[in-house]
Amino acid sequence: MRKIISTLLYIWLIATPAFCQTETEGKPMAWEDFVELMAEEEEGMDEELIEQLQEVHAQPININEVRKEDLEVLPFLSKEQVEGIVKYVEKNKPVESLGELMFVRELGMKEREMLRLFVEVRELRQNRDTQDLTTGKLLRYGKHEAVWRTDVPFYWKAGYADVPAKVLEKSPNKVYRGDPLHHAFRYAFSSMGHLHAGLSMEKDAGERGVDYVSGYVMLKEVGCVKSAIVGNYKVSFGKGLAINSGMKFGKMTMLSAMDRMDEGIKKHSSTAETGYFTGGAATLRLKDWQLSAFGSYRKEEGTYNSDSTGMSSLKTDGLHRTQLERSKKGNLSISNFGGNVHWEHKELRLSATVVATHLDVPLMPKYDTKASAYRYYNASGKDFLVGSMAYAYRYKSLSFSGETAFSSTEKQNGVASLNILRWRANSTNSFMVIGRYYGAKFVSINGKAFGENSKVQNEEGILLGWTSKAIKNMEIEAYVDAMYFPWWKQGVSESSSGYEGMVQALYSTNRKWNLLARYRIKTKQKDFTYHRKNGDFTTLEYNTNHNLKLQLNYNLTPSLTLRTSVTGALVTFGNNPNEKGFAIGENIRWQSLRTKCRIDMGITYFNTDTYNARVYHYEPTLLYSFGSIAYYYKGIRTIAVVHLPLVRESLFLSAKFAMTRYFNRDTIGSGLEMIDANHREDLQVQMRWKF
Repeated sequence: MRKIISTLLYIWLIATPAFCQTETEGKPMAWEDFVELMAEEEEGMDEELIEQLQEVHAQPININEVRKEDLEVLPFLSKEQVEGIVKYVEKNKPVESLGELMFVRELGMKEREMLRLFVEVRELRQNRDTQDLTTGKLLRYGKHEAVWRTDVPFYWKAGYADVPAKVLEKSPNKVYRGDPLHHAFRYAFSSMGHLHAGLSMEKDAGERGVDYVSGYVMLKEVGCVKSAIVGNYKVSFGKGLAINSGMKFGKMTMLSAMDRMDEGIKKHSSTAETGYFTGGAATLRLKDWQLSAFGSYRKEEGTYNSDSTGMSSLKTDGLHRTQLERSKKGNLSISNFGGNVHWEHKELRLSATVVATHLDVPLMPKYDTKASAYRYYNASGKDFLVGSMAYAYRYKSLSFSGETAFSSTEKQNGVASLNILRWRANSTNSFMVIGRYYGAKFVSINGKAFGENSKVQNEEGILLGWTSKAIKNMEIEAYVDAMYFPWWKQGVSESSSGYEGMVQALYSTNRKWNLLARYRIKTKQKDFTYHRKNGDFTTLEYNTNHNLKLQLNYNLTPSLTLRTSVTGALVTFGNNPNEKGFAIGENIRWQSLRTKCRIDMGITYFNTDTYNARVYHYEPTLLYSFGSIAYYYKGIRTIAVVHLPLVRESLFLSAKFAMTRYFNRDTIGSGLEMIDANHREDLQVQMRWKF
């Protein structure tokens, strides 16, 4: 341990003068600070959202050529703020400095700081007429980015044990078929905002060879073609009830992103092996109208039921390490076809969507026992049809938007509706009401929308939200969400309810420091068994989780930042003993604004009674990955992250070393993932080349 820390400190001291120069100007918000502020639930941000934002962060938008569609991908901006930025740029371009954002009256200090991560000032192209575009020009002025990442574990899991051949003949799933290294490669090409292409490849730890390959070619904003793509892509229309293969907004993000509607067709550029379409899609823009169509055919995978007559469930983890996991790869074919008609005139928007899905093997979930009865309304059959109508209207300080959808399947017909009302009371206070009704009989295979459940089904609720900047130097966000589940859920044998509340305050007087305080309570009913002398009986009790977080960021110098985080959790359930947990962490970051060199070193001590009382901390990590870590039991975690620009603005080397040691565990994990030790060390190396 001492040798490792000494070596890292030595590398730090040598690398600092060799690769970097200190910047003397004020330091803007860092990427890690942004993620901390935007983290949705305890688990962090939606993975699709974080990858999309990291792509924009890696290739910032030219503020002088910004379009409304470019800014609408940023969830912290409201519709009014997006329009305010676009109007200011159109009136005052060329913009000479991002400091001019202060003149956009719709933006607050926090939004301006966040926006600096995604936009930059570049020269305005003299000729943007798409009629002059040629294939030669698009290829000549294109930008390329290639990212390679390798993860190296310094430990041995049970799945990599040397098992005799005779044992494997009888139990072939006792080992992983591949080596423990993880590899990922991403290539992206973009030219003049009109042509995009990409290729992704990945091998998960335990897999043999390259297990995943994905690619796309996309054309944008050429004539009447708003977007057209061939390859792997995502589709999202309305509020996501009928179709949303992209991101899912959490409750805190919805306080600003409620106006998101008809994001349309997007490229699938991540290494996620599920949740996308394969084929072609296009959107045509004709004055106030937009017409979209898409078609997809791809191999998925699932688990057959005992008599092999159908699939009991779909497999979505993308892992193919054992013989059993490999046997499921591509054992199911799914076809998706659909379209959307969008009409927009002044402050009124309407959008109609139809999606048809066909599976070559039927879904046949089992619900023949009391414990499995919650699956009664799960998607079943081969063919699924969903139609929806989305709508939005704004009148002065009031905004209303929503979507209502209907499903028609072989066995289930249901209704779902999501509606949002926001009132901008004044320049410092906004209020929001979000109502949702997702019927138990509603089935949307490709739907993903705001709510507590992972599916758009079996949920009713209303959320009241409030954001305020009325107090000087402070921004407050708060919401209360009451929810009801009319049908059973896993671990809940009757109708149940719950509620969630959150209040967060961010206080800062200048760029040198800021203080974040967040309290969150979440409680939902679950089955609880009381043990009595006259017999056991089961009833519903509230399982309640209290979570408190305090975080102080302090810029000691323009190049040195300290971040101190304290998180506590308390879980209560029935007459069980209270479960408690906490974590305290310190992170030191040195960075140069001019050379983009950065070094992070962090240490976190955690102590929880149980896994249920786990706490979450965000830690610095590599590009295109998310650093939300769940801490449970008792131990300590240390990290060191280095980002070095080997060739200015072109070649970057990043590495992360992390070590976790448990004080009250002799082993880590279970099954094939078990590590026969109380510690684990990981090294991640990433090379990024822009040309």
